[in-house]
Order: sequence, then structure tokens, then C-alpha cells
Amino acid sequence: MGRPHLLDQLIQGEYPSLRGDADVRALEAVPFARRIAAPSTYEAMRRSAALNPAAPAVHFLRTGEAGETPLTLSYAQFMGGVTRAANLFTDLGVGPRDVVSFLLPLIPQALFTLFGAEASGVANPVNPLLEPYQIAEILHAAGTQVLVALAPMPGSDIWDKVNKVRGELPNLKALVQVGGPAQDQDGVISFDGRIGKYPADRLTSGRQIAPEDVAAYFHTGGTTGTPKLVRHTHANQVYEAWAVNLILKARPGDALLMGLPLFHVGGALSQCLCTFSAGGAVVLLTPSGWRNPVAVRNVWRLVERYRAFGLSSVPTVLAA
Repeated sequence: MGRPHLLDQLIQGEYPSLRGDADVRALEAVPFARRIAAPSTYEAMRRSAALNPAAPAVHFLRTGEAGETPLTLSYAQFMGGVTRAANLFTDLGVGPRDVVSFLLPLIPQALFTLFGAEASGVANPVNPLLEPYQIAEILHAAGTQVLVALAPMPGSDIWDKVNKVRGELPNLKALVQVGGPAQDQDGVISFDGRIGKYPADRLTSGRQIAPEDVAAYFHTGGTTGTPKLVRHTHANQVYEAWAVNLILKARPGDALLMGLPLFHVGGALSQCLCTFSAGGAVVLLTPSGWRNPVAVRNVWRLVERYRAFGLSSVPTVLAA
């Protein structure tokens, strides 16, 4: 039997039960630094891809209907997309301390952008539902060098907001559009048109990501004032994936239904990174996630279809 916890080099065969003080003390007797198998989020996911490149990593549902045919990405395709995105950002001048901000719905390109930005520089996922002045404050505070956003789409005002704030970003080097024309136009770079031109098997920067390197800035909710930026190192995020998988006991091949946004640490880390670092598959519940009433209505049918071991949600979703 292979190791169930791909990030922990010492857990063999079965997860520890952690049912009492003795179990916890036995686990804590070996320092985390000696247990962990990956120094970065990129390496954590790359290990899963190396284990079984053909295994599904992402099932993307466009409508949320229980019987729809998803867009399925294997681990080879998923990590290829992350790596290509990282190489695109590197080509745009992004280095380890440079910030890639993005405003995107829950689509595969958002996953490529999040983890590709962490591999090339610093990711800054932003809530596209915020008002333009709030978005501008976050992008400015982060020192955004590259901004990735959804192209004009029916029902979306993301690009309208981008046009309102782009002039307030003095450090902006490049504006990248997802889902628009396949060619660069009017100084706007086509994510979908460019990404396939970069290698999928290596980081062209040659970067060796250290655990203490900053991986991302996540903004707080702003309930009591202007949202604040919180720094995450790669070690922070890998630790969360390690710890949450001790609780969930995820295994390669397991599926998790994901409807939380990627600007939320619950969606980006507690669900996506944890699942990817365990060799499991994330089922993206449409670009709107849990805001899509079709996905909410069909949730138990989707659980049955994908044999999900868990789902990410909030109390209002469970109530619905």
C-alpha cells in the first residue's frame, strides 16, 4: 500500500487516528520540517501529478446540471496549465517578489493563474464583486504588476471595473484578459491565446522556490473597514494542506465538490490546494460556484455521481 498522505514523508499505509493525547504527542514528536515532502505549493502539486499524470485533477461544470459532460483535466494537463501560466507571467517580467492580481470567476484558468502566479511571483486574488474603489485600493496596496481579468461577458461587469481602476495602478506592466479574443489587442494580452506557447514541463525562470518565499496576498473581508492584505508564505500554505489532509484523510483519486471562490482561503487552500496535494480531483461547481442555484439544487446528485468524499460550503448553502 502506498503512502496515503503525499505531503507527509513518515505516514505509511494509514492515516494516524489522532483520537487522543497520546496519538497527537506521537505525531508531534517528529518536527513538521522533517515530515514535509514539498517546500512550495508548486512542488506539492507536482508530486501528485508525478504519481499519476493521467488521473483527473479538475472536473469543470459549466451549468451545474447533474448529467452534464464536464471539462475534465488530467493532472498532466492541470500542471501543464499552471506551469505555462507561470512561464507567461515570467515572460511579462514577473519575478519572485512581483505581484499578479486577478479578478476571475471559478474557472480552470483561475486555477492556472492562482498557482502559476505563486510559482512565478506573488498571487493576489481579488473579489470581483467588490466596488471599483475597493478593488483599486487592494490592487494599489499589493503593488500589482500584472492584472488578469475576465473579458467582457454577458452578466459580468468585471471588465468594466478593470477599465475604471487600471489607470490608478502605477506599477502595472501588463493587462491580461481571459476568455476574450485569441490575439493580443489594444495593449491587452490574450491569456488563452498566449498560454499554449510556453513550456508545460518546466519553469523557464529556473526558480527554486523556498518555503519562506511569499506565495500570495489574500485580502480580508472588509466587514469592519477597508480590506487588509495578508501575506502567505509557501510554507504557510503547504502547512495548511498538510494539516487539513490529516483531518479529511484525503487519498489519491478522491473527489471534492468545490463552490467557494478562489479569493477566499477556504476555496483556494482548504479545498483546492489540499485536494491537489493529495492527488484528488476538484469538481468546480460552475463559474458562479454556490451562487448558482442549479448547482445547489443538484448537489446530492453530484455527490453521488462523483462519489465525493467531501464538499466545501457555508451554512447558508447547507441550509439551501
